[in-house]
Amino acid sequence: MRRGVKLGIGIPLTLIGLFMTIGGVAILAWVGLDGSFSLPSTRAVGDGNALVFDEIALDPSFPTSGDLSTTLEVTVDGRGKDVFLGIGRTDFVAKYLDGVPIDRIVQINWPGGVRTEHVDGTATPEDPPAHKKFWKASDEGPQASIRWTLQGGDWTLVIMNADASAGVDVTGSGSVTLPLLGPIGAAILAVGLIALVAGVLLTISGAKTPKTARVAAAPVSAQPPDTPGAGAGQPPPRPDEG
Repeated sequence: MRRGVKLGIGIPLTLIGLFMTIGGVAILAWVGLDGSFSLPSTRAVGDGNALVFDEIALDPSFPTSGDLSTTLEVTVDGRGKDVFLGIGRTDFVAKYLDGVPIDRIVQINWPGGVRTEHVDGTATPEDPPAHKKFWKASDEGPQASIRWTLQGGDWTLVIMNADASAGVDVTGSGSVTLPLLGPIGAAILAVGLIALVAGVLLTISGAKTPKTARVAAAPVSAQPPDTPGAGAGQPPPRPDEG
């Protein structure tokens, strides 16, 4: 393979391999081999009867099993009080909290911190949240945790005091797991390393200066100069006698 071809392939291959290697390392550092990444511990405070996060709208065909399924895990600490944590269909939650003062979680900053928007109301929940049957996943106690595989539809995450009283103050954390992300990161890293090594080897090979061929000169035999009028090793002629 010619030097120009080696360099023309080796340099781009090296760059591609480098970017893929960095990308693979970044994915694995972020989600690990199990495809899970964690959300930092965050404090959320509201003056109403509930903290509500209702931005979970998923396509009806969202996968609920296999490598493309996504699992959400959330844990909240009541900071000395019993709390309730649940996720349910948005329409059922809206009916339960109709007219109740709530605080909507409109932004989760990373790392840490949430921004809420207060919604006024004059009603009070008719029952403690744990008494309702529409929750897809729920838990209550000094520390409440849920694990839910995402599925199609409109969903609302609710955090309340266990007795449904106003003034919610919790510290929460969570994680999202997409199993396919781990193998994808590992595959990108493996292909990137192969491309990087191959590109470097081709570039080094193409950058080498070829050796100049040395042509040896044929030896020239040294011959003594001819002696005019006499053969080699012959005595000089005698002068003619009168």
